[in-house]
Amino acid sequence: ARGGPPGGAPPPRHCGCKVIAVARQEAHLSKASDLGAEVVINGSDAGTVAAAVRAATGGRGADVVFECVGRRETMDACVGWAGALAKRGRLVLVGYAQGEEHDFRCHPIPLIVYEQSIIGTVGATRDDVLEAIRLVEAGVIQTVVDSTISLEDVSAKGLARLEACECVGKIVVDRFECTECARQ
Repeated sequence: ARGGPPGGAPPPRHCGCKVIAVARQEAHLSKASDLGAEVVINGSDAGTVAAAVRAATGGRGADVVFECVGRRETMDACVGWAGALAKRGRLVLVGYAQGEEHDFRCHPIPLIVYEQSIIGTVGATRDDVLEAIRLVEAGVIQTVVDSTISLEDVSAKGLARLEACECVGKIVVDRFECTECARQ
């Protein structure tokens, strides 16, 4: 997965939830395991993800899925008669991909029968951010920084690593002074 919830593995683990992480790269699966995911699933074949999630939950399915990629095949794996979501489960759309080929389409009958809900989110409230900071300070969750780059390296280093799915964690831009701008 290119993106991910802030802090790496979803934080519900500290609340007693079972965390199941899905990714396509071994480095991402390894990091998720290091961060406390109880189950890691290789999502290279999106068609097998729902069955693997159901197997990991004793056939029940997941109560909440954070969909951080936004590709049609990953969203499709979450819903439907044999999707990864449990009865009354919630699909939280965090990531998105551009293009009509990634439009999310699902038949409403399984959603209605299983009483599932789909919500989207683009951010957090101030209280959410303060709580996340408290959890990081207390060592309950940790942030995962892949690398730190300067502003002038965003295109050559940052975006290239994102496009190649080579980063594990966030790429932080911490030096905002562009040497080219400083010369002008």
